[in-house]
Amino acid sequence: MKKKSGTTLGLTAGLILVLASLASAQAKNDFPNTGAAVPPVPNASENYLLNYTGGVPDAIQGALDADDSTYNRVLNNCTGLSGVGTAVFYDTISITNSAFGTATFIAETSNQGTPGVCATIDTFLTAYRPTFNPASPLTNCVAADDDTGPGNCSRMTFTVPLPGTAVMVASSFSNGAQFPYQVNFTGTTPAELTRFKVE
Repeated sequence: MKKKSGTTLGLTAGLILVLASLASAQAKNDFPNTGAAVPPVPNASENYLLNYTGGVPDAIQGALDADDSTYNRVLNNCTGLSGVGTAVFYDTISITNSAFGTATFIAETSNQGTPGVCATIDTFLTAYRPTFNPASPLTNCVAADDDTGPGNCSRMTFTVPLPGTAVMVASSFSNGAQFPYQVNFTGTTPAELTRFKVE
């Protein structure tokens, strides 16, 4: 019986790792739902209220769990319906802009208490303006993101005019996923604050 050389064994192990990594990446890929949106299942999703008056809003902590409603989420950048996330649990954050001009929001998800870390969660963020209807998930969609943040964190930017409202939807990437999460806001500022000069 011929022994395999150490080099051959090393190459074989390396190839197995690469294939496992590719399989994992492919498992994460989203694909379009080519039919109609899967009807939502209404339940008791949390709706967090954010009355924006200026500055950077406090982080919002929530949890996706079995008592939340489900809906067929969209693909990145609102380009279509997801064929993977057809019945994801979701919570909403209803935003009212009470500042003195159009507000730009930068929102990013994370593990609770650790901004910039999504070690145990895989979120999906979507923004709607002015309203969100889970039965028609592409209507009013202005921004959506899966993994722009570190790891599996979601990160997106959107504006809310004055007077105006928007709804952020925090959901999982995949059907059935349940976990606590945090939505962090950074760089949120009325447009007027970005257009001043000192003479």
